[in-house]
Amino acid sequence: MIVDHACKWLGSVGDSPFFLWLHLMDPHAPYYPKDAALALLGHGPLSPSRARYLNSYWNRSDLGPRRFARHRDEIVALYDAGVRWVDAQVARLIETLQGANRWDDCIFALTADHGEEFLDHGGRYHPPSRLMEELIHVPLILRAPGIAKREVAKSPFSLLHLAPTLLDAAQLPAPAAFRGHSYWEQLQQGGTFGSVAISECVAGCTNPFRSENRMGPRVLSIRESRYKLVLHFDPAAEVLYDLETDPGERAPLAFTTQKPVRRRLLEAAGEHLRRSSEERDCTTRVRARLREVQLEWARSLPQHSEI
Repeated sequence: MIVDHACKWLGSVGDSPFFLWLHLMDPHAPYYPKDAALALLGHGPLSPSRARYLNSYWNRSDLGPRRFARHRDEIVALYDAGVRWVDAQVARLIETLQGANRWDDCIFALTADHGEEFLDHGGRYHPPSRLMEELIHVPLILRAPGIAKREVAKSPFSLLHLAPTLLDAAQLPAPAAFRGHSYWEQLQQGGTFGSVAISECVAGCTNPFRSENRMGPRVLSIRESRYKLVLHFDPAAEVLYDLETDPGERAPLAFTTQKPVRRRLLEAAGEHLRRSSEERDCTTRVRARLREVQLEWARSLPQHSEI
């Protein structure tokens, strides 16, 4: 549906410059793919009752990983169908751009805001308090006219840098408030990025929309091409993974090993925390907090139905 609206809108812009942002939710839980999506993967249609049962079972809070494992493959198949459907819809969007002679006149980016866990480490969905690779390693496809196709998968690229990179590709300045910076030159030349990708979450957070859930101790992930360091601040812990030999993050390296790597990643973490503190926009934070208080106050008011 959203791609239908997008294609219709593209037909109205003519030759004018445009910016189009789409958020496709088909792979997101709950997993209810269309029969057409299942057919694209060679599966038959799924009855509504079976789909409801699988989603209800997967959402239970009273079971452990061993019990969930019995239906894991079916759940993954539903998720995969959602991903395949997004692939088909993106193809439709590109065909529309090509038909309007705009494909060679635009910059295209495809990515995701998070991954999904299917018992990889005993969990489900995408809890906001974990930084394992299945949750934070997401696809990124960039396409721009005149740039040859190449893969740079070995160089981690933080989505913090995506907006300034796209603006640079469009020959537009990035706002001074942006924390990231452009890697457009490196992408054009096919070089590496030479930086780490840092992710953050709040330990024990169950719902980031609740302000009290966002006030806990942080967890940091500092990832380079081979190694990934995860820092817990309360209680203090440091875990290092070699993603080349242990891509599933099953066997943390001994604390006494790879000291140069640990030092390098710890220094990157320290620089990140320093910049986060020094560049904090207190005015924006206060405004955001006031907005939250206003919403909480509005929800606390007694509700009266109209007669």
